[in-house]
Amino acid sequence: PTKNLGALGDAGALTTESKELNSIVRKLRNYGAEKKYYNDLVGCNSRLDEIQAAFLTIKLIHLEAINDHKRKLAKIYTTQLKDHFIKPVVQSGYEDVYHIYNIRHPRRDALRKYLLKHEVESEIHYPVPPHRQAAMQGILDKYDCPLSDEIHQTTLSLPISYFHTEKNVHHVVDILNKF
Repeated sequence: PTKNLGALGDAGALTTESKELNSIVRKLRNYGAEKKYYNDLVGCNSRLDEIQAAFLTIKLIHLEAINDHKRKLAKIYTTQLKDHFIKPVVQSGYEDVYHIYNIRHPRRDALRKYLLKHEVESEIHYPVPPHRQAAMQGILDKYDCPLSDEIHQTTLSLPISYFHTEKNVHHVVDILNKF
């Protein structure tokens, strides 16, 4: 099994039992190189600083409790949100840790304003589809990706964190269901 853990800033951790995945991730975080100056993959400089590592060491002890809590919150959204919201689907045999709880709605921007009017913050993960990113010009921009465009125009992430309570999520659901 593979797990990930977000830090308090720009950092994170990944654990895996897969030697192959471990090798790939280690390369990706170090400019794509296993050996200095010899890049096997397109990677980046993404090594963890000591302060973030210390926070993660403490947080790692509570990882299962954090994930279980977020799964409980996600279950409230999944079971209680009306069906005019497109909700995440988790395949049988897999568990989501709900780093985000992302819904889709054709009136996403109006929905986001409505939530904010009711003092509920949300986020758009991610507003620009990959094929429309400046970094992908000349690579992916030649493809027509209408489904990707639609997803990125309708996606909205709802509040879900270890610090949110079931009461918080029920409140958000009540507001959403009145939209």
